[in-house]
Amino acid sequence: MIANALAERGHEVTMLSFWDHGKPFFPVNEHVTVDYLMRSGLDGKLYRTYIYPILKLRSYVKKHRFDVLIDIDSVLAYWSVPALRGLPCKHIVWDHFNYRHIQTEPRRVKAYELTRDHADKLVLLTQQDCDMYVQAGFPPSKLHVINNPTPFEGVRRSPREGHIVLSVGRLTDQKGYDRLIAVWSRISDQVGDWKLVIVGSGELESSLKRQVMDANIDNILFVPATKDVEHWYDRASIYAMTSRFEGFPMVLLEAMAKGLPIIAYDCLTGPREMVHDGETGYLVPDGDANQFAQKLLKMLSNRSLQDQYSQAALHAVNRFYLRSIADQWESLIKDILE
Repeated sequence: MIANALAERGHEVTMLSFWDHGKPFFPVNEHVTVDYLMRSGLDGKLYRTYIYPILKLRSYVKKHRFDVLIDIDSVLAYWSVPALRGLPCKHIVWDHFNYRHIQTEPRRVKAYELTRDHADKLVLLTQQDCDMYVQAGFPPSKLHVINNPTPFEGVRRSPREGHIVLSVGRLTDQKGYDRLIAVWSRISDQVGDWKLVIVGSGELESSLKRQVMDANIDNILFVPATKDVEHWYDRASIYAMTSRFEGFPMVLLEAMAKGLPIIAYDCLTGPREMVHDGETGYLVPDGDANQFAQKLLKMLSNRSLQDQYSQAALHAVNRFYLRSIADQWESLIKDILE
């Protein structure tokens, strides 16, 4: 979305992937160049050496004379910082998780150090994350917060006629669907004809389905990942999220753009900057399954409350529209080039 928006504003934009995994999943503007740094075979063997991808990237940047390189994952600084050393190209590192996530592996820690010492800017998705970086001693002058834009802009709101609580995401430990099932098990015999629908695929699918069977729950439906996810937003009336951690959960923006009331755990990071507790839905202390269950039961049993939160969500999502976010990116790029 950001690449497309910048290209439409006249910037020359290249999306460069380390590996050739085929065409991008999402639509790319015809003015955006898509290219690949390495391919399988010899590249794959040489990639195992630290210096090879660095030299490949450095050569590519020099050849195309880029003004700015933006890493779309902070771990890429592990290669991009040494690749850009001594070149006139400016460097923005864009993190999509949060400070605690970068502590999960040595390569990310090293990338963090390289970013801190050499990159021009580190773009973060939330102020909450920015505060953690400052507390860790990262230079505040190098930090910049830009939210992600909603991919649903100007869409038809959900009629909210179906008695469905929806959750969308990969079936992985991060997304916490075991926690959502545990919450639902507390109230499943009190929800009447309401159903919980989980849309997504992943390595935990079999264990999550086994959890449902062991709990003897018959009102949870699993739906494989689909490109037509908007269909399920239109069928739902409430959106639930129980992730263990996030960067900036796009599903909340999508749900809000469709006018769905939200109930979410206040995990790191993102939910508290998107969901206004008691206004657009409920923000529940992370891991408090009992409170989550009671708040969810209260919401699904009160249509007027749903209507109130729905209207507020539609209003709150306006600040995440693409034009505003693209303005912030364009301003940042202009500032570092001056």
